[in-house]
Amino acid sequence: MSPDQIILTVVALLTSATDPAFDRLTQGGHDARYPVTVENCPRPIGPLEVEGKTVICGRVAVPERHGTDSEETIPLAFAVLKSRSAAPAPDPVIYLHGGPGGHTVQDIPFNADIFDFLRDRRDIVLFDQRGSGISDRTIACYNELAEDFLKFAEPDEETMFGADEPLAKCLAETVAAGTDLAPYNTTQSAKDVRAIMHALGYPQYNAFGISYGTKLGQELLRAAPEGLRSVVIDSISRVDNPAYDTNGVPVDQALGWVVDYCMADTDCAAAYPDLEATVHAAGKRLTEKPALTMAGEALEPSLIVDILELSNKRAGPFTAYLPQVFTELAAGKTATLEKLVTGGFNPTLTPEVILSAYGAGLDEADRTLAEVALMQADRLRGDEAAAAKLLTALSDDLSAAGAARTEALLDAAMSDVAATMEPDALLAFLHDYVLFVGQTPDRDRIRAFLATHIPEAERPRLMGLLAAMTDRDVAAFYERARMDSANLTAQTRMMFTLGLIACQEDYPFNSRAGYDAVAATYRFPAVDAGVRDSTLMLYDFCDLFDKHPREGYHEPVVSEIPVLAMAGTKDTQTNPDAAEMVVRTLSHGQAVLFPEAGHAVIQFSQCARDVAVGFLENPSAPVNAACTESLKPDFYLPPQTD
Repeated sequence: MSPDQIILTVVALLTSATDPAFDRLTQGGHDARYPVTVENCPRPIGPLEVEGKTVICGRVAVPERHGTDSEETIPLAFAVLKSRSAAPAPDPVIYLHGGPGGHTVQDIPFNADIFDFLRDRRDIVLFDQRGSGISDRTIACYNELAEDFLKFAEPDEETMFGADEPLAKCLAETVAAGTDLAPYNTTQSAKDVRAIMHALGYPQYNAFGISYGTKLGQELLRAAPEGLRSVVIDSISRVDNPAYDTNGVPVDQALGWVVDYCMADTDCAAAYPDLEATVHAAGKRLTEKPALTMAGEALEPSLIVDILELSNKRAGPFTAYLPQVFTELAAGKTATLEKLVTGGFNPTLTPEVILSAYGAGLDEADRTLAEVALMQADRLRGDEAAAAKLLTALSDDLSAAGAARTEALLDAAMSDVAATMEPDALLAFLHDYVLFVGQTPDRDRIRAFLATHIPEAERPRLMGLLAAMTDRDVAAFYERARMDSANLTAQTRMMFTLGLIACQEDYPFNSRAGYDAVAATYRFPAVDAGVRDSTLMLYDFCDLFDKHPREGYHEPVVSEIPVLAMAGTKDTQTNPDAAEMVVRTLSHGQAVLFPEAGHAVIQFSQCARDVAVGFLENPSAPVNAACTESLKPDFYLPPQTD
């Protein structure tokens, strides 16, 4: 964050006018078929974002069933992040998030950061897919959420899909409410994408899908290609692949890449001969008694999968140490693993650590200069963080949402009181607080809530704040309850939407028999121990849903629209080989495999981002992926012994 950026942001915040580029959106949008309603952006929006100037949020009403006479609509949440260019490219990028059941709009700073590398040239459009994030109004199960709030907030991953657990009860409540679940599928979502871009005034656009968003991107090519200039699919879930039957295949392939890279490296192959057999031996040792321990805890047979899943989420030289980790595990040792997972190979770069590693040979004067420079860098980092907090506070205060200042004071006071409550009282407080979700704003209901749950000594102060609240404050209270609930229960709601979409369209394409057949083909049988139970629990949940398979949906997509398919060798969630496979039926498709990249390839290297930018600038040209050669792992070699 530069001084110029801070100054420009403050000036923009102090200038009240909305950017003219957003005028049509404030007037209902660009397409009467899909009306736009502008709403306050969920906070925070990021220190350099200015609502109404660099970002605008709202909802697009799309048909519940595209292509029918039904008048039912679904309000989908969106956010438009304006390009930094004074003359941006006319074709923006819309992000197709993962899941199914992920979200974008309630976490603008995170998603803006991921796609910041594209904003020099293009607007970025975020939206929450039907049933996901804060586009879930039509499937919300308010009563079950209130009754089992703690289970929603902290789900037990081993039991959450059970028939008597909140997810199943949420499904029953949603069905009892008369919600039509059948149109919650990838094909309808693809048509939502086209509708959103029409509504926002973008006749031509690019799509960027990650994870399940790549499946949505493939269906977009097939079901709603009008206006689609190009598609980037990153970490690919193929529509013709039974994703849940093959849930362990990405782990198996990622482990295979570690072995194959090592065997192709002369020094690594010499240091770890027959690494594949060593991995098998490590998996076998983890099933034996007495169990291996680390830091006093017994290690589970799923450890090898756990290690690879950790690698999947971390940038940096994680793979470099895995041959040594597997060698030690096979011998019943854990020293390298313990150092790896605790960050011992990547200490925090304090001035002292940097100087101890790189300062050898410096004279006293140079060492002092280096130390002062490093301390100044730390101070600048702190100043930047402080500036970000101040800009965020100013943005919130000057925004339409920030106009409800008294509600913010009441929320802070309620939080202070809740922090002192006994567990039973807190549970009752949360139960009734969640019941505000989905209700019409009502001051009397807030008053009754405070009278019931706030201790008598604190009650007059909070009642006074309520009395001072405007109608906008009251509406903000209800909106905050909705957002608090959404944030606290994000994982469970994501799993519900995953079931809602996957169970209806991906079964019986996936089956328990199919899972067993695939598991029998694993190159590394130890993978099954870390994948089977969690995968088959989803199959149990899917038994509760009616199935709505669509003819042709699981056929490979055929298209002439340019597609860039990106995959990473560390990805344990989607197959590393999927990029090469998906482009076989895409006449203008290009596949690139990125070494040392996990799930969401663009987050792991500048190389991946550069390849994506190059493709979007000229989708018809061959991409230059030469930079991928520099990403291959440089393996740790054990010290030589005489």
